[in-house]
Amino acid sequence: MRTDVLVVGGGPAGSSAAARMAKDRKVSILEEHSTPGHPVQCAGLVTPRGIPDFASSSVICEVTGARIHSPLGFILDLRAKSTRARVIDRAVFDRLLFNRAVDAGATPLLGERLVALAEMSNGVSGRIRTSSGLADVHAKVVVGADGYRSLCRRAAGLPPPKHMLTGIQVDLKHVDHDCGTVDLYFGNETAPGFFAWSIPAGDIVRLGLCTWGTDVPPAVYLKKLLGRAEFSKAKKVSISSGKIPIGPGKSAASERIALVGDAACHAKPLSGGGIFTGLKGAELCAAAVSELLSPEQGVSLKGYDSAWREAFGKELARAFRIRKVFLALNDKKLDKALRMFDDPEVRALLEERGDIDYPASLSSSVLKLTPKLAQFSPQIIESLL
Repeated sequence: MRTDVLVVGGGPAGSSAAARMAKDRKVSILEEHSTPGHPVQCAGLVTPRGIPDFASSSVICEVTGARIHSPLGFILDLRAKSTRARVIDRAVFDRLLFNRAVDAGATPLLGERLVALAEMSNGVSGRIRTSSGLADVHAKVVVGADGYRSLCRRAAGLPPPKHMLTGIQVDLKHVDHDCGTVDLYFGNETAPGFFAWSIPAGDIVRLGLCTWGTDVPPAVYLKKLLGRAEFSKAKKVSISSGKIPIGPGKSAASERIALVGDAACHAKPLSGGGIFTGLKGAELCAAAVSELLSPEQGVSLKGYDSAWREAFGKELARAFRIRKVFLALNDKKLDKALRMFDDPEVRALLEERGDIDYPASLSSSVLKLTPKLAQFSPQIIESLL
């Protein structure tokens, strides 16, 4: 099979990139699962800017508040006056974006998996496993949207993520929960290296967590979380697990392979979310690919790197530095830090300007209001000012 662009992965980033290129190029979109959007491995909390208008039917509820639980029992309760995030049905969301790509002209290759890939001077050759056996594929460019285990990343010779989070999530029924509020739980006994969450999603609640830097399976911490009083009467509906790569390198592209989404390690270091950066990266990647394949023949895909670094790369780098501060805190210090955020001016700042797509953008303002935070990691915090 020959194609101009082979998109590997039919998640939001891959589908969005394919839709943007398919009108002018011969594009094939390879999805290893027979149904886009399955299995679901996402909490589904997205800012309004991360949901295209045509995918609004995937929205389940609006979120305006957050309760942040410290390891020692303190709760920071934040309430915004407007919607800060939306909870989506990821299966529906993914299908809408995949169908959009197909409607735009992309050729769907469902239930087929990339097993080999090699970059050449004038294109990329690969091999895919289909229901009838192995088949060769040749493309001028490959867009890798193939997640944390990205074969495309290895073929491009790009580095692995700085940190790999391990997560688990269970959908629960019969939980009394405010539909406009998410709960976040911190602590080394709750979710070492990251945090746990409880997110309302219609008649269910998504309870999950990610860990890092521990050999203890996430399921052990989830069992502890399920022991909390608020989940004592809950009934499990489904369970899922997966990994989230955070901390990208300087490049997400080689000469003929470009990465988007988790394959590019573009998930946000402070929240683990990747839909907004995935869709924005797909937009920028599609533009770079179109330029490369234009009659004027662009030089390479390296323009994509400067574009994503300008759009959200600085935020990712800043957020990763904040993550280093977080990792250095024991439970007592983390509790102390969260209590500092309960200052009226800091609370007002977070409630009025808090943005889960650009959380690090407020770091300098918060530090100026609460200079005592500098005691936790002076060198790193100084770099954020």
